[in-house]
Amino acid sequence: MKYKKPDAAHFSDMLRMFVGPAAIAKDAAAVASTDFSHTAIYINGDGETVATCSVGLPTAAALGCSLSMIPAGGAECMVEDKELSEMATDNLYEVMNILSSLLMTDSTSHLKLAKVELGVDSRIAGEAEEAYELELGAYGKGEVVFNYT
Repeated sequence: MKYKKPDAAHFSDMLRMFVGPAAIAKDAAAVASTDFSHTAIYINGDGETVATCSVGLPTAAALGCSLSMIPAGGAECMVEDKELSEMATDNLYEVMNILSSLLMTDSTSHLKLAKVELGVDSRIAGEAEEAYELELGAYGKGEVVFNYT
């Protein structure tokens, strides 16, 4: 593998920066859900997709809203409407960019966020899959799945 397994404690620390002190990431069994609404695509220096990070709409809304301190009710409305606002979409991109650092160390290959796409069609099989259950304080619960080489 060229990248490292995201550390749940480090992941929790990151989440607390934009969600608040109640945020926790816990290792989870593989998530069988195909109900992911957004997938971040990470590429290497050659432009090859080397990792993805997928989330469902409730998680996407929570992460996108928390970065701008949009109340949890705003995230809930986006889930009901089945669409993120432009601001929440832009914020989700920024969060996914920050999460890229969970896959890297000084000794791993570098990767960067290329884009965040709707759906799961862009998920890679990768050599590893790591799932996390999230406690997001007032924003509820969520799940994240990383696939990487």
